[in-house]
Amino acid sequence: MLSVTLIASLLGSSKTQTSSTLRDAGICVQDLLPTSALRATFKKSSTPPNGLAVTSTHIFAAQIDKSVVHVYSRLKGNQEATVPFPERIRSLAVAGGHNGEILILGTEGGRLILWETCTGRQVSTTPSHLRPVTSLVVDPTSNIILSGSADANVHIWSIPQLLSFSRPVSTGQDQKALNSPIRTFGNHRTPITALAIGHGSGRSNIAISAAQDSTAVVWEYATGKVLRTFLLPSVAISITVDPADRACYVGYESGNVQRIGFYETMSAQHPLYDQRLQNTPSQLNDDQQWTVPSADKGATTALALSYDGMTLYSGHPNGSVLSWDIARGKFSTTIADYMSPVTNLHMLPPVGFPAKSNHDSSRFTIPTIVKPRYEQNIPDKSLGDGIIPFNYALNVQLVSPASKTDVFSEALTHPVFPTSLLEEGLAELAALNDNQDVLEVTISNGHSTAAAVESSQLAAMEEEITTLKKQLSINEAARRADAEETVKLKTSIRELQDSNKRYQHLQAKYEQLKVVALAEKEDRDLEQRKAWFESEKAGVNGDGVLREARAAYRDLDEMGE
Repeated sequence: MLSVTLIASLLGSSKTQTSSTLRDAGICVQDLLPTSALRATFKKSSTPPNGLAVTSTHIFAAQIDKSVVHVYSRLKGNQEATVPFPERIRSLAVAGGHNGEILILGTEGGRLILWETCTGRQVSTTPSHLRPVTSLVVDPTSNIILSGSADANVHIWSIPQLLSFSRPVSTGQDQKALNSPIRTFGNHRTPITALAIGHGSGRSNIAISAAQDSTAVVWEYATGKVLRTFLLPSVAISITVDPADRACYVGYESGNVQRIGFYETMSAQHPLYDQRLQNTPSQLNDDQQWTVPSADKGATTALALSYDGMTLYSGHPNGSVLSWDIARGKFSTTIADYMSPVTNLHMLPPVGFPAKSNHDSSRFTIPTIVKPRYEQNIPDKSLGDGIIPFNYALNVQLVSPASKTDVFSEALTHPVFPTSLLEEGLAELAALNDNQDVLEVTISNGHSTAAAVESSQLAAMEEEITTLKKQLSINEAARRADAEETVKLKTSIRELQDSNKRYQHLQAKYEQLKVVALAEKEDRDLEQRKAWFESEKAGVNGDGVLREARAAYRDLDEMGE
């Protein structure tokens, strides 16, 4: 049975809780499928926006106005540790795949701290941001970090470079500072309010950043190239991206949400890579927002998408978590009311699909995190001298996934041996004993019956040879017929492929001609309007000039035909 779960973090307890389950709750684990129900809560946590990170075994929650991170064990259902840091933590993200071996923390002072949760190693960057790091996202390959700040910049960092034990080789005067970002995206002029990243693993993967000037920019973080700029009706404070990168969804201060489709603009190529569209900002209509059911919900502080991209979930300051029907573009229902401001939403991977193959599944887990070893001079120590410390050790638990084809190995992991496997073994033993008895009887009477057996075997073999010859001739005739049919089918397939190529060529040519015709029509209309204004300005009847111009263009069109 398919199971879908959502994790929500809260900003303290601002109201009197009527339910004992929600009393002092700071993080809520909410089941969405097969039924909507509150599965578990974690106590005594007050998490700011972008301050929640979730792995397969743990939940990490930064604490507002405090320099600590609470660590909760999903396996044991309790708080495992409280980890202090030298600065206040404003944002969190995890890297390293399913287990999230690396926790990235954005600090009040504008630096990043990378904590290897299975070794306790801690690496700190230089304070490259002038203001706090309020947004963090990690690319799907766990090689790149994007950090957004109130200083209007988005820095791009290399995780392998930051975690390397070796210092970078100096190349001269242009050598960057150690542990500095590899690139900076500075197209915004106001503080970054939200940051999201696409799901691709190639160099053309996209990032979407929103700022307080009511703009959202889609760009390539591998090159820093701006693809599209959208002018929003108001300030976006949360963003999430469609699982297939077809669109993104933004949440506004009013509580409304809006879909930004990347394929809605008419273009002969991918709209994000159309040069004409890259140079012109797109204005989103105010009336295309999905309206929140009531104004008391407050701003849309957090967004999350279902695994199939058909349902959008939003968190609000009044404690509500709303569900939106993407296909219909409207509010669907309220799935939870936690009575405290919702600051983060995290959708867990669905459970219940057929098991993956062994090479896709993780071979280890991190049942217990290793606290970071804090030193006063973190920036200097974290750079490394190329030598791996003698006490650098992994604290992980190896997992040996059972093979789907090895039934015996799978049975060994069960509390009891399966009855079906026992019955199969007993049947094989019984068959082996029967064969042994038959063999003994044959040997005892072998000398007396050898001639008779030999004679009957020869007759049976001759009969079998005759039958096989007949079958061989039938098979040969069928093979020749199949070969002729295969040649005909291949010929038909080639003809269909040629026809398909011609159709695609004509379709592409038609699209190009349509775009050119549209451009010519826009230029013609512009010239006609200019002629009308010039005529009116000169005191001549502009409508008459406009009619003459249209008649002239009509004659030209007829001559062209």
